[in-house]
Amino acid sequence: MRKITKHIIHCSDSLYGDAQSIKRYHLSKGWLDIGYHFVIKQDGTIELGRPLEKMGAHCKGHNKHSIGTCLIGRTVFTDKQFASLKKLHKTLVSTIGELEVYGHYQLTENKTCPNFNAKQVLSKI
Repeated sequence: MRKITKHIIHCSDSLYGDAQSIKRYHLSKGWLDIGYHFVIKQDGTIELGRPLEKMGAHCKGHNKHSIGTCLIGRTVFTDKQFASLKKLHKTLVSTIGELEVYGHYQLTENKTCPNFNAKQVLSKI
């Protein structure tokens, strides 16, 4: 298994979607697979994306040692999404070890994604 030290949180910048629709979009851009490891829908459903043992394609320069999670939405997210994000992060930490949390905007210029403070949301676990 690759060494994972970061959990990078994203948003889809769309009001609808799921892992399959994101995968189709990423494949249409010539990518090998969906860029994210997890997608969280508005109802809180956590969908699997790229396998954890595979490097993601979600944050240039930071993919090698990170997990990418994408919440469907732009600027408004549901309590169910946040609850699922917390549950997912807690599970990842218990299996992988400590993970530093970042919003995509913290690691990439000219991004606002995920449009909320991921570290603050996940500090309430």
